[in-house]
Amino acid sequence: MSENLATSTVRGREGYGQYVSTSPPPTTRPPALWNPSAAAWWSLLFSPAFGAFLHARNADAMGRVEEAKANRVWFYVWFAYVAVTLIPIHLPHGIAGGLLLVWYFSLGKNQVAYVKETWRDGYERRPWKTPLLTAFCCLIGAIVLFAGAEALANGLR
Repeated sequence: MSENLATSTVRGREGYGQYVSTSPPPTTRPPALWNPSAAAWWSLLFSPAFGAFLHARNADAMGRVEEAKANRVWFYVWFAYVAVTLIPIHLPHGIAGGLLLVWYFSLGKNQVAYVKETWRDGYERRPWKTPLLTAFCCLIGAIVLFAGAEALANGLR
């Protein structure tokens, strides 16, 4: 194996199976990406759906189809979790944080490592204005939705 291939090897999980990338770094111009590390950090505020969505878009831009599909699954898992929380049943505390950790350690950190290993800081940065504004509006909408659901539930008692 050539030295160039060995230094570009990235190990981790992609989707639901193991992968090892032994291809050399792309010789074409790097795609425009949202910083995957920043997307993961913003997920602490906006939910794992935020990071999974942006990581899926990044994976599409990099041609990593399976990674994009796996991130989309996490995006929908989060919305399924939110739907379940609207049902008046008791759920253990910490599930949301657990989902974030499982997404990050099973998928998110691998994109961070891949981008760092492949392009370091040499890729074009996508602007954050639209995703952050959209996520903030969704967060406000979710707060209103949950407050309304709680008021409705209290009014029915």
